Amino acid sequence: MGTPDYRGRAAEQIITENIFHDAYGFGFRAASWLDLARRTGHFATIHYACIDARLAIEHLIFELTVITSGESFTNEEYERCLCEPRKLANLLKRINPHYEKLLTFTGIIVSLQPDAPSINQWDTGKLMKSWGVLSSLLHWSGAHAHTTEHSGWQSAMLRKAAGIIEPLWQKMSSAGTGCMVPENMHPATREVWLDFRDGRTDSKGARIRLELVRPFLKK
Repeated sequence: MGTPDYRGRAAEQIITENIFHDAYGFGFRAASWLDLARRTGHFATIHYACIDARLAIEHLIFELTVITSGESFTNEEYERCLCEPRKLANLLKRINPHYEKLLTFTGIIVSLQPDAPSINQWDTGKLMKSWGVLSSLLHWSGAHAHTTEHSGWQSAMLRKAAGIIEPLWQKMSSAGTGCMVPENMHPATREVWLDFRDGRTDSKGARIRLELVRPFLKK
C-alpha cells in the first residue's frame, strides 16, 4: 500500500478515513489538519494538527521503546509508558541506554541488503523538543484581538506547527521504524554488535565485519 495523500481532505474525511491509532496514523492526521488549516484559515484546525502531532511523537517513542527493548520490556515498564507519556524519552534511555547505537547498527545491516526496507533514525531528544513546542501552541493566553482574531498571530502559529509537522510526516512516510533485537541476532552478528555497542569498532569497521560474515549467515 502506498503513502496516503493528506492533501485536499475535508474534516469529515480526516476523522473517518484511514484511521490508525499509532504513530503513523496520528502523523497522517496531523498533516491533514495542517493542510486544512492552510486552505480554510480555521484556527481550530491548527489545534487539531498540534494535538495529533503530539500523539504521533508520543506513540513513536513508545514504539521505539518496545521495538528496541525486545524481550527485556516488562509489563511494569509498559504500564509506566501508559501513565507517563512526558517521560517516555527518559524511560527509553533507562530501559535501553544503547538504543541510539542499536538503531545505527540496524541501519548498517539494512544498507547491506539491497531489497531491505528503509529504516528511520530518530533522535528522541529532538522529538521531545518538538513535543514541547507543540504543547506551547496548545497552551496560550491573551486577548482575542491579539491572538485568535489576529491574522499575524495565527500565521505565526501555523508556521511553527508546520515547521514540526511537515518534516515529521515526510520522514515517517518515507521509511519505517524498526531495529534488530540483540537477543534474536545470529551469534556472528551479535558479536559485531557488542563490539560496536562498547566502542571497540566504529560504523566503518562494523560494516566491513558484517560484510565478511554475511555468507555464513545464510547457512
